[in-house]
Amino acid sequence: MQKRVLLPAALLLGLLGGCVSETVHLTEGRQSRDVVFSPSQAAMTRMNLGLEYLRRGDAEQAKFNLDRALSQDPRNPDVHLAQAYFYQSVSEFDKAEQSYRQVLKLAPRHGDGLNNYGAFLCGRERFDEADVMFRKAVAVPGYVQVADTYENAALCAIGNGQPGAALDYFRRALEYSPAKPRALLGSAELLAEQGDNAAALVFLDRYRQEHLPSPQSLWLTVRTAQAQGQVAKAQQAGAELVRLFPDSEQARRFLTNDY
Repeated sequence: MQKRVLLPAALLLGLLGGCVSETVHLTEGRQSRDVVFSPSQAAMTRMNLGLEYLRRGDAEQAKFNLDRALSQDPRNPDVHLAQAYFYQSVSEFDKAEQSYRQVLKLAPRHGDGLNNYGAFLCGRERFDEADVMFRKAVAVPGYVQVADTYENAALCAIGNGQPGAALDYFRRALEYSPAKPRALLGSAELLAEQGDNAAALVFLDRYRQEHLPSPQSLWLTVRTAQAQGQVAKAQQAGAELVRLFPDSEQARRFLTNDY
């Protein structure tokens, strides 16, 4: 199976407006204004600006703004989470882990913090620790990225050589988000590897109903349909593979009968 990269849950990149609050008073027909500086709002604005710089590839400006955010609101777990993501992006893994731990020290039930730390640990091949974080994340009341976390847990289980656990996690992800493409395709791949081609084709059909074909989905359809004796289905998928993705490795393998 092709190795996959786990991606942390998306951090908010939209810039927050304003670092001050303003109150208008009317006294004897004249207006006066009280302007109050809000460090917490300023920190969130700096944090989002830093993440935007990071997205653009400007690590220096990203770090400057994230450090400013941290100085303005050092007890905000979201700021520490952004710091962790930054350090992870620039491969400073010890500092990233320190930041993740600080997130959970400040907010032990921070769903995104638990998920992202789990993805980080899995990327470091600390699979069992990662699984604990994923399980904690999905148990947080009100956490909305449950499907993404189950999918991360599945990919981590694959990396840990536990296809049965991975299938179960993919199943749970699909219970929350039935059309999730990576979970559908991942389930099909695992089932095909286990020799259950009929079940794999069911997931591939679900994938096709919800998503545009990809080289991976079409090539897997070719191989599973062929294994099931569904030659016409295999040839149809192969022809589509060559037509849509003529330069892909999968198309080359189909044309050379390299199954």
